[in-house]
Amino acid sequence: MTLAFLAIIVLSLLLALYSKRGHVHQKAEDFFVASGQFNTVLFFFLAVGETYSIATIFGYPGGVYASGTGFVTWFLGYILLAFVVGYFLNPLIWRAGRIYGAVTMPDLFRRHFGSRALEIVVTGTALIVLVPLGMQQFLGLQIVLKVLDWSISPLLLTCLAGALAFTYIAISGIRASAYVAVLKDILLILAILLTALVALDHWGAGVALHPTAAWKHAMTPTLKGDVFSITTVLAQSVGFCIVPQTCAYVFTARSASAVRRAQVTMPLYMLMFPFLTIVAYFALMHPMQVGSPNEVFPLVAQKLLPAPLVGLVMAGAALSALVVLTGICLAIGSLVSRNLVPGLNGDQQRQWSQVIIAFYLLLSIGGAATSSQLLVTINNLFYFGIAQFLPGMLGILFARRMRPSAIIAGILAGDLVAIIIYEFTLPVGGMNAGFVGLLVNFAIVLTALRFFPDEPRKPVAAITQRQ
Repeated sequence: MTLAFLAIIVLSLLLALYSKRGHVHQKAEDFFVASGQFNTVLFFFLAVGETYSIATIFGYPGGVYASGTGFVTWFLGYILLAFVVGYFLNPLIWRAGRIYGAVTMPDLFRRHFGSRALEIVVTGTALIVLVPLGMQQFLGLQIVLKVLDWSISPLLLTCLAGALAFTYIAISGIRASAYVAVLKDILLILAILLTALVALDHWGAGVALHPTAAWKHAMTPTLKGDVFSITTVLAQSVGFCIVPQTCAYVFTARSASAVRRAQVTMPLYMLMFPFLTIVAYFALMHPMQVGSPNEVFPLVAQKLLPAPLVGLVMAGAALSALVVLTGICLAIGSLVSRNLVPGLNGDQQRQWSQVIIAFYLLLSIGGAATSSQLLVTINNLFYFGIAQFLPGMLGILFARRMRPSAIIAGILAGDLVAIIIYEFTLPVGGMNAGFVGLLVNFAIVLTALRFFPDEPRKPVAAITQRQ
């Protein structure tokens, strides 16, 4: 098991080194967004790498195991709808990036609206909501390391994982992440299929719960639960397209058509979810000592597969966390070095970003060591803040007279409302707190647009594309 796991890790490092070929001296734009040179295939694997992280392979079966179909509805619904939204929205975001020479999402806001204050608010909000995502990846990595059962301090192993993520970044930035993502996706698909098919083969042995009882456990729909699912799907599907690292990934693409072609094929990955559901129900119907719902997938794999295959499955899961972690780190590094700290040249941006990334990795490791939340809970909190960028992004793409001060007020009010509802569990009819915040946000922005319009500026959708 250990040899198989380490072999995959070594192979990932070789791929990262290979990605540097022809790009030894990287400028900041190449380090963060590959100078917009990725073809459809590389962009596809990079974007899917963000979609299917360790929160998918561990968090989704854990959510099904713990919460049943209510969880399935919103988790699958928002991803599937996000692909549709992305098909129309992401090519326009790519065009905006080319028009304004953007590397980060706040670059778009500053250069379109000409507002440094708006840039700072967008950057600050993005940094706040991104911080927990690194912790999420390390929580998943801790589960992987627990299965491997090495006689080494868990904290030391987690630090080594953080050092590995930093090594990928230091080698060639976003290029290393994209190349490793190809290996990760191949392993991820094999791991899910293999574990689920073996679970089906062993289904009749040692069943402790009748299928009807298991189905009743999962089938407990309520009006409040349905409202939550629908509003979560709506908020997170649009939020998915304006995640800071997702925007950076869009900027790596060679053309808008490359982005669009990749979006068309992304729903094929939804085929993995029925197999992950099989794994969850296998754990539910067979006697297993599950310490945390997040451990369902690795425990089933460990129970059914021989040790070398368990090593390969855990390697795929580990790479899922590491690829997403590198994307988050690069996003945070660029947000600070380009948007928060003004006046840095390209070399300084890269140097600053690497220092920031190292600090962020240490912060995430410390946070993961003290947290026991479900992975999907962190995912929910993340989208509370991300969704609030939507009115401003729509202003960049479509509106002519949107006022920067209204966008700032909308973001701050939307975040505040979402946090208050969540923290104090205020009754809002079961609606997702982030969705309620987004409604407040839109109300502020649209009111200002109607009664206090700004000077006209040309939206991206109305600009003739020359690229």
